[in-house]
Amino acid sequence: MENMGRMISLNGSNYHLWKGKMEDLLFVKEFHVPVFEEKKPVEKTDDQWKLQHRQVCGLIRQWVDDNVLNHIENEIDARSLWLKLEQLYARKTGNDKMYMIKKLIELRMSLCNSTSNGVISMDMVKNSVLNEETRRQSNASSSRSDVLVTESRGRSSSRDPKKDKNRSRSKSNKFANLECHYCHKKGHIKKDCWKLKKDKQQGKQEEVDRVTITDDQFLILLEDDAINVCQDTSWVVDSGATTHATSQRDLFSTYTPGSYGSVKMGNDGLAQVVGIGDICLETSIGTRLMLKDVKHVPDLRMNLISTRRLDDEGFYSLHGGGKWKLSRGSLVVARGEKLSSFYLMQAKVSKDSVNALENDHAMELWHKRLGHMSEKGMSVLSKKEAIPRISGLHLEKCAHCLRGKQHMVSFKSSVPSRKPKVLDLVHSDVCGPMKTKSLGGASYFVTFIDDHSRKLWVFTMRTKDQVLGYFKQFVALVERQTGKKLKCIRSDNGGEYSGPFDVYCKEHGIRHQFTPPKTPQLNGLAERMNRTIVERMRCLISQSGLAMTFWGEALSTVVHVLNLSPSAPLEGDIPERVWTGKNVSYGHLRVFGCKAFVHIPKDERSKLEMKSRQCVFIGYGQDEFGYRFYDPVKKKLIRSRDVVFMEDQTIKDIDKSGNPTQSYESLIDSVVAPSTSVHGHVEDEVQVDTPGADAPAHDDGIGDHDDDHGETPTTENPPIVRRSERGLKPSTRYDPSEYVLLTDGGEPESFDEALEDEHKDEWHDAMGDEMDSFAENHTFELVKLPKGKKALLNKWVYKIKHDETSLSPRYKARLVVKGYGQKKGIDYDEIFSPVVKMSSIRVVLGLAASLDLEVEQMDVKTAFLHGDLEEEIYMVQPEGFMKKGKEDLVCRLKKSLYGLKQAPRQWYKKFESVMGEHGYKKTTSDHCVFVQMFGEDDFIVLLLYVDDMLIVGKNLSRIQELKNQLGKSFAMKDLGPAKQILGMRIVRDRGEKLIYLSQERYIEKVLQRFHMDNSKVVSTPLATHFRLNSQQSPKTKLEKEDMARVSYASAVGSLMYAMVCTRPDIAHAVGTVSRFLSNPGREHWNAVKWILRYLRGTS
Repeated sequence: MENMGRMISLNGSNYHLWKGKMEDLLFVKEFHVPVFEEKKPVEKTDDQWKLQHRQVCGLIRQWVDDNVLNHIENEIDARSLWLKLEQLYARKTGNDKMYMIKKLIELRMSLCNSTSNGVISMDMVKNSVLNEETRRQSNASSSRSDVLVTESRGRSSSRDPKKDKNRSRSKSNKFANLECHYCHKKGHIKKDCWKLKKDKQQGKQEEVDRVTITDDQFLILLEDDAINVCQDTSWVVDSGATTHATSQRDLFSTYTPGSYGSVKMGNDGLAQVVGIGDICLETSIGTRLMLKDVKHVPDLRMNLISTRRLDDEGFYSLHGGGKWKLSRGSLVVARGEKLSSFYLMQAKVSKDSVNALENDHAMELWHKRLGHMSEKGMSVLSKKEAIPRISGLHLEKCAHCLRGKQHMVSFKSSVPSRKPKVLDLVHSDVCGPMKTKSLGGASYFVTFIDDHSRKLWVFTMRTKDQVLGYFKQFVALVERQTGKKLKCIRSDNGGEYSGPFDVYCKEHGIRHQFTPPKTPQLNGLAERMNRTIVERMRCLISQSGLAMTFWGEALSTVVHVLNLSPSAPLEGDIPERVWTGKNVSYGHLRVFGCKAFVHIPKDERSKLEMKSRQCVFIGYGQDEFGYRFYDPVKKKLIRSRDVVFMEDQTIKDIDKSGNPTQSYESLIDSVVAPSTSVHGHVEDEVQVDTPGADAPAHDDGIGDHDDDHGETPTTENPPIVRRSERGLKPSTRYDPSEYVLLTDGGEPESFDEALEDEHKDEWHDAMGDEMDSFAENHTFELVKLPKGKKALLNKWVYKIKHDETSLSPRYKARLVVKGYGQKKGIDYDEIFSPVVKMSSIRVVLGLAASLDLEVEQMDVKTAFLHGDLEEEIYMVQPEGFMKKGKEDLVCRLKKSLYGLKQAPRQWYKKFESVMGEHGYKKTTSDHCVFVQMFGEDDFIVLLLYVDDMLIVGKNLSRIQELKNQLGKSFAMKDLGPAKQILGMRIVRDRGEKLIYLSQERYIEKVLQRFHMDNSKVVSTPLATHFRLNSQQSPKTKLEKEDMARVSYASAVGSLMYAMVCTRPDIAHAVGTVSRFLSNPGREHWNAVKWILRYLRGTS
């Protein structure tokens, strides 16, 4: 009884046979009680029971293969171990059932021939199947090719028993027990197979086990050993397949059932493809791989990945050395190993992406994704298979819908009708004011609805008088899209639709229909739409838990979903489809306010920084790719398409202990309009100061629809690339100009952005101040552009300045001429203008400290506007300030402007002239140092750096007199005692006669720009192990491409400015790294980073 020579080891595919033998063994050894009894026997102590459990676990683990042992190696309870094996290997899936049917078919004839009466009992069949399995394993036939799906192979009819017998006898005895992989005869191997040679001569293809999908969609070859080593998490990498496939329904994150063709076998047998969807995998190296349009074939026995399909999606597949690697650009996405004649990848389903839910859960999920659409609308989409079919469609009462939509029972209404063509009639109405302003400062929104298609456009507004401006945008947009003219617009009698609005309609031939006073029913479509929008907004705010300040984002989402929702007047058709004539998709929809992990691009994070951050999903991009997100930790809005959603969680589930951060270009919470165009993808952020963004929502923050009837440019550097052992290739996904790195943040990049910024009032006032300066200085006059002359373009540049003496920032707007359009000899001649030397600043400040002199500071407002021009230059009118009725005129410049090549020189000449008139002389060593002596020890020294001045003297009254004189000639700002100059902070200790200069803020910005703000500090400017020389410069093409993405020159320049101003301790180190500016290498860049680490520790 102790003989266990007949016991077999569990390899994953022989579970039923192994189970019977193992049960017998457990009973023989009297170890069966811990396996089959849940309760401890009374006669056993706890220690004895635990010991027996461990003994049984040890016994079972002795009879399993390594691939099975991985699943149970930590189990210490015998019953749990037994049930786990049963769960893993005794599933009644389509694979197992069809595999057993195949075995029965193979055995039928041989069994009938061996039975005298031709009758076979089920027990007999079962035992015969098990015996046949054991026989084949004992005869070393496990390497015979086996089918992946049901296939009744039988034995080949072309085999000749006599020839087989003779052939096998003629071979050496060393092949006696081996089976040919081609003809499946024993006694020889495949290379010596006579049938293979004969078939090749006849041009016949090798008769192997293949799986194909009709229309040449799929092709794979596998053997038994492949099946034996594979697990549920194994994926076979197939270079011949043209689509991904799996038999496991529970792997899909999105799934659409239906008939998608058949799987054709090598012997013309068929198996059905019963569904298609997406699968998100988490690979063994921790990355996520999304497989699109995976075929669901229940009869497949393996998971298959098509490298052809991956190649079409931009991935690069590399085989060699027994390894397989899948990459995208420089990022390795997955790895695999070669087993037998195929490559195998291990991956499990990403938990964050699985949405294979029960019907009730799926119904609720799509209800949220569709912005709380009604059950009727969802039923229409489900029947059209626009969303996955959900059997027994029934929507339970939604608390958020009751909060946001509940109203009185409606009266009987007339049957809706619509115009025959688009733009025949557009309905419009204004809704607001809201009790809470949106992130962009809006209090109202205006709707425009096309009567024929029911397509909806919505624009947020700060005031009602903006309706006309947005109506003009709307008309230009829809007429360009359709090629048709708007014929009629219907609105109420609100004041925003009268006066200029009515005049505009008459001028453009647009009929304007007004509803009678106090009869909103006649504008029912717009009124009802406003109610629908507000109700949906309430639902989304309630569902998400976001603050009421996010109503603009909720509005954008509602509009997007409504344009994709079935409409009763359209007989269930979709407004977006009717408007564009194209089918719409719902696969991109997600639950508003859900938690999401947004990927941080690798060139904007260091090696060890987190690769994603937790955000809240707040809507869809309008004129761009990607989704919109809110980072509650950093109070930022982000746009991205590289994201993983967790739709069952909200802002309350986000860990606010910290989030990876980075800088992006500004994002606008602006006009909410349907998607009409697509631009390149750029992730972006903007600071959002929202009070309690995660505070609970209140229903009274959004008003009902009835309320509307009540009364200096800088060039940024590209991101720094982290060092990698892998070869790098320049990214081709985005244009380099689309990567914008902001070191101070929150500043608009254009006039349009400024108007939609949360500080739009401050920016508007700043631009107004600039225009007032133009008027006061008579900077330009409006004239017609002479023939042959060209008007230069201009741009508004915005800057937030932080004063040491004030807690609130200063908002500055400056109009800059695009001087790159100037031509030498025509638009300018000399352009050189001096600035004060840094050594002069240090000498004068040192003199002030030792002699206890007064140090005052002044700033010239719009300094370049004071310079007189000698050339004839024209410029287009500033954006946003075009003279009404004179839009065709241009500005002839009388004085210089920022951006003109000669502007600095003309300003300096003007200032030098004024200082000479007041008795000041420039020094010969520095032409920006002006001095006047009033006595032996009474003097004043003025230092000029463009428009910043330091005034040093002993007599404060004389200094004030100079300030008054300058104020008569220029628009000046008196900043009082000097606190900061050229980014240097000035701290004075008059008692000790000391002046301290610091560039702490500047150095912090430099560290942030080059992603060194969290680096490890060092104690020396340059370590001794750096032996820098030209031999370390890049030589290969790959090395040069790698360094081309590093902002070496910019970093050295930043260090040099700090060195010249306040950090002479890094002079030697900076001088060393600056020798390699023409062709820097990786080691040179490491030295630069070392200096930055030193500055971080000493600033």
